[in-house]
Amino acid sequence: MIKRSLKRVLPLREESFFRGMSDGTIARMEAYVHHREYEPHQIVFFPNDPCDYAYWVREGHVKVTRLSSEGREVTFRHVFPGDLFGEECLIDQPQRGTYAEAVSRTVLCIIRADDFRRVVRDEAEVTLDVAKRLCHRAKTMEDVWFETVFKPVRNRVASGLLRLLERTGGDVVRATHQDIAGLIGATRETTTTVLHTLQREGVLEIGNRRIAIRDAAALERIAGSQE
Repeated sequence: MIKRSLKRVLPLREESFFRGMSDGTIARMEAYVHHREYEPHQIVFFPNDPCDYAYWVREGHVKVTRLSSEGREVTFRHVFPGDLFGEECLIDQPQRGTYAEAVSRTVLCIIRADDFRRVVRDEAEVTLDVAKRLCHRAKTMEDVWFETVFKPVRNRVASGLLRLLERTGGDVVRATHQDIAGLIGATRETTTTVLHTLQREGVLEIGNRRIAIRDAAALERIAGSQE
């Protein structure tokens, strides 16, 4: 696994996670945080790696995946600029249990687990921000659970694409069929069938590890319907 430390200085005030925090908090965090750059498809950590760091995405896109005992994989999180991941180090979990992969060229803010626990304990602004993000994640998981119980796969595919689209800020989602399936709790085969149907309907266009949205309004209607 190749990791490159950045040569240039990257002030934390320009990082969206720390935006709005006081000068004192940012100064203390800068004593702990450093940066690394990852190439597309480069692994950030493996399931057997220790929980020795927490991460914020400064630039780029990372996906977090879990493997079953049968070797099937589920990508259950996509993280984008400002997002926190690797926070399982707060509970002294010995190993990751997941692997994280850079989807595109990515720059991460990195902090050692001991330092992360220290600042979450001592810095109220960091504590509040971490709590808000964990609450947001829990709410998103509840929404996905609700959709899984009450909505067909077609609606769930549309909702999953819209959630990713909201974070990317464009009209292209960089994800595989398996990634989408993991996010909505469906099989890859069923998800692929739905995606190809939506392509035939002109709602989207499928490429290599990318899905271009051609009719966002139609996708929103499908997500909100009871088809």
